[in-house]
Formats: sequence, structure tokens, C-alpha cells
Amino acid sequence: MSTFRSTLLVALVSFTVLFANSHSFAAEELSDILQRSNWNDIIGTWIDSGTKGEELKVTYSWKIENRVIEITTQDKEKESVGLMGVNAKNGEVFHMGADSTGGSSLGKWEVDHNGDAILGLLFTSGDGVPGALRIRHHRIDTDTIKVILELPEPIAFEIVRVE
Repeated sequence: MSTFRSTLLVALVSFTVLFANSHSFAAEELSDILQRSNWNDIIGTWIDSGTKGEELKVTYSWKIENRVIEITTQDKEKESVGLMGVNAKNGEVFHMGADSTGGSSLGKWEVDHNGDAILGLLFTSGDGVPGALRIRHHRIDTDTIKVILELPEPIAFEIVRVE
């Protein structure tokens, strides 16, 4: 009987490992999602067009090729770092980040029917105040994106690709 239990245990563990490994290989790559949604050319450095980058500089770069993008942001008040990747369980594109003031954020990227990339964030500021924010990215052309902070009174600005 103990041999039967040992064999059963080995079979169950093998099945679990096989299933877990096959499931993880099925995870869609972020690069494929970006390609399909026409946001695959986001990689690069972008600056606000109004001050030519003195107010805002954002860089999107592959941290893990095809899987994870690192987003670094510099403005006059703080620096922040975020990671964008794919949740292997549900296929959603997630965002997680932190900044130099101690703030942190968790969110999800989606592309709407107009092709706009929208980042929905839940955040906590460095002094512990929670909040929520939606940031819409509307493509003007290959090198220009209109960014809209969807607040009761929206704030909009353009970022342009640095050559």
C-alpha cells in the first residue's frame, strides 16, 4: 500500500509540475499585445513638447525582452520607475511602480475602441494618501502622443519622441 501511495504522490506531483510549466509557456508576450494594439513603437524616450523635456521625460525600455517594459519618469518633483508586463493567469497588462517620494502604484493597461492606451491606477502618495487616476494616451502620429489625466477637470499635454 505504501508503494501505491508513493506512486500516486509522484504521479500527482509530476502532473502538477507538467501542468504548471505548460501553463506558464502559454503566457502571451507583451510584445505581441503591443503589436496587435499598434502600440509596439512606444519604446524610446518621450518629452513634453511645451518645455522640451524640462517638465517631463518618460523612457520606455525593454527590461526583459518581449516580456517586461521598464518605464522611468522624471519631472520637477520626483522620479518614478514602473514595470509593465502580462499577468500569465488572465492575460491582462499590468503596471506597478514606485517613486522617489515613497509613493507606489498598481494598475492595468487597456486599449479602447479608439486605439487609446489607458492606464488605470490605484496609488498611495509618499505621505500615505490613497487615490485613483486614469491616464489616457492618444496617438497623434508616430512621434506625438496626447496624454490626458482624466480628472474632474482633465489635464492634457503632448509628449514627443526624442530623436
